[in-house]
Amino acid sequence: MLGGLKNLFLTIAIPLFMATLATCMGGYLLPKSDSLERLTLGTALGMGMWGLAGFALAALELAKPLAILFVFIALAGYFMFSGKLLQVWKDAQYAAGEIHSSAKNTAGWIPISLTVGAIFSFLLGLAPPAEDFDGLFYHLTVPAWWLRDGGLTSAQMPHYWYPQIVEGSFVIPMSLGYDTSAHLIHLLWLILSILLLWHWMRQLQGDSSAWDVVSILLSMPSLLWLASWAYTDYALTFTGIASLYSLWKWKESDSTRWLFLGGIMAGLAISVKYTGFIVPLTGALLAALWGNDNARRFKKIFYFSAASLVVASPWYLRNWIWMGNPVYPFVFGGKFWDSFLDQAYSAPGSGIGFDPGQIILLPLTATLGTRDMNFFDGRIGPLFLILLPIFAYVLFQFKLLEEKIKHALTAVVIFSLLGFTAWFAGVISSAHLFQTRLLFPTLFPLTILLAVGWNDLAKLNLPRLNIDYIFRAMLAFVVIVNLLNFGLQALVRNPLTVAMEITSRRQYIEERQPDYASALTLIEKVPANAKVYFLFEPRSYGMTPRVQPDSINANFLHDLWQYKTPQNIVKAWKQQGYTHILLSNNGANFIFQNEPSPVSNGEASLKAVENLLNLVDISQNGSYTLYKIP
Repeated sequence: MLGGLKNLFLTIAIPLFMATLATCMGGYLLPKSDSLERLTLGTALGMGMWGLAGFALAALELAKPLAILFVFIALAGYFMFSGKLLQVWKDAQYAAGEIHSSAKNTAGWIPISLTVGAIFSFLLGLAPPAEDFDGLFYHLTVPAWWLRDGGLTSAQMPHYWYPQIVEGSFVIPMSLGYDTSAHLIHLLWLILSILLLWHWMRQLQGDSSAWDVVSILLSMPSLLWLASWAYTDYALTFTGIASLYSLWKWKESDSTRWLFLGGIMAGLAISVKYTGFIVPLTGALLAALWGNDNARRFKKIFYFSAASLVVASPWYLRNWIWMGNPVYPFVFGGKFWDSFLDQAYSAPGSGIGFDPGQIILLPLTATLGTRDMNFFDGRIGPLFLILLPIFAYVLFQFKLLEEKIKHALTAVVIFSLLGFTAWFAGVISSAHLFQTRLLFPTLFPLTILLAVGWNDLAKLNLPRLNIDYIFRAMLAFVVIVNLLNFGLQALVRNPLTVAMEITSRRQYIEERQPDYASALTLIEKVPANAKVYFLFEPRSYGMTPRVQPDSINANFLHDLWQYKTPQNIVKAWKQQGYTHILLSNNGANFIFQNEPSPVSNGEASLKAVENLLNLVDISQNGSYTLYKIP
C-alpha cells in the first residue's frame, strides 16, 4: 500500500506543484492585477513557460528526473525567499473567500454541482491514459518520443509537428514517470477557464449572473469527461477567454500592458493548436476597432500582433526549419507530404456541402451529435440551442446596456462569429472536421452573452407563468442528469484502485480498451530492435519498440498509390527498415466500408500483401494481426 500511496501522492503533487510555481512565474508578466487575475492569468502564463521549458529540456536531452528536481527546488527556494509563494497562498485564500461569499447569492445547487463535478473529474483523471484516444495517438505519444529520442526527429506524422506547448508541460511529469498527471494538467485548464469567466461575469453583472455562466457550462455533457483526458482543448479555451478578457481590460483602463497581455495570450492560443488562429485574428480586429485614430490603430495592432508572434514563434520556426513549412502540413505541404496525403487528410467534398436542408438543421445536428466524428468528447447539450432566442434579445437590447457590458459583448460576439464561421466552413468542406469539440473555445465565452440575456428573463414573467423559474428548473434538471451520468461513469471505472496500484495499469486498460490492450500485447512479442509499421491504427502510446503509427489511416492506401503492386509495397517496407507489420482488422474494415477509397482494389490488395508476409500472431479477439516481413 505504501507504493500505491506514493504513486497517488506524486500523481497529484507534481501538477499541483507545477501550478503553484507557474503562478509565481506568470506574475512577473502581469499588469497591476487582483488576486483572481493572478491566480488565473498568472498561472496560465506560468504553465506556458513550463511548456516551453519541457520542450527545451527534452530537445537538449536534459529532461531527466535529477534535472527536473533541481529546477523544482531552485524555483521553490527562490520564490519562497522572494515572498512569491506567500503571495500565492494569500491570493488562494482570498479567492476561496470570494467564491464562498458569492455562492450565498445564488441558487445553492450551482456551487454544489460544480464541486461535485470537479471531484468526479479529478477522480477519473487519476486513471491511466486508456480512453483518451488523442492522448494515446499524439498528445502523450509526441512528448514520449521527445524523451525517447532526446529531442526532435524527422517523424512522419503530421500531428508531431502541431504546436505543442501543452504537450511540453506534459514532459515534466512524464520524465518523472507519472504520465497520469497530464490528465490533471488538462483539468487545471478547465478550472482556470471557469474561474476567469466567473470573475469576468461578476465584474459585469454581479454574483447571480456569474453563477449563471457556471450553470450553463455544467449543462454540457462532455465538459467534465473531456477534462479528465490528456487533451489540450481547455488550454485553447482558456487562452481565448484570457485574450478577450485582457483586451476588455485594455479598453476599460487604456493600459497598453493589458493589450500586450492579450497578445501574449493569443500567442499561447496558437501555440496550443492551429485552430487557435481565430484568437489573434479577433484581437487584431478589436485593436483596430477600439483605436481612436488610424495611427493609434496601427500601433495597437502592431503591439498586439508582435506579442502574439513572438510567443508562438518557437513552434512555427521549428516547423519551418525541420519541415520547410511553418504550418506543416497545411497550405504549403512539406517533407513527407504529397497530394495523396493532402487529399486523404482533408477529405474535401465529404462534408455537408451547400445543402440548404442540412445547413438549416446544422445547429440541431451538432447538438444531437449524430454526425460528430468524436461523439463522446463533443456533446454540448441542449441548452445552447434552447437559449438561442436570448442571443437575438440581447443584441436587440444592446444600446441599453452599460458601456463595460457593451465592450465585453462586442469582443465575445466578434470572437464567436469568427469561430462559428471557421467551424461552419470546415463542416461544409470535410466530414473529418465535423467535431463539435472544436466549438468549445467559442462556446465558453458565449455564455457571457447568454448570462446577460438570462438576467432579463424575469421581465418576461406573467402573473400565472414564471418563465425565469421554468428555465432555471430545466437547467437544474439537465445539470443533475449530467452529474449523475458522469458520476456513474467515474465510479464504475474505480480509478482510485489503479491510481493506488491495487489494480494494475494493464488490467485497467484491458477492461476499458480491450482492443488496444491486445495491440500492446502483440507489440511486446517483437524484438527490442524491431521497427513496426502500423496499418489502420493511429495509437502507439505505451509501446517500447520503434513504430510508425497510421496517423491518418492512410499508410496502406498511400503505399498502394505510390508502389502500385503488393510485391512492390513489401519491397519498399523492407528498404525502409521495417521488420514487422501490425494490422488493425477493425480499422481496415471501418475505412474500407465507410471512407471513399482514393485507389481501386484497396481491400483486395491488402489481402494480397498479407499473403506475402509471415504470420506471427493474432489477438484473441481477432482485432489485430502481427506479421513479420520475410
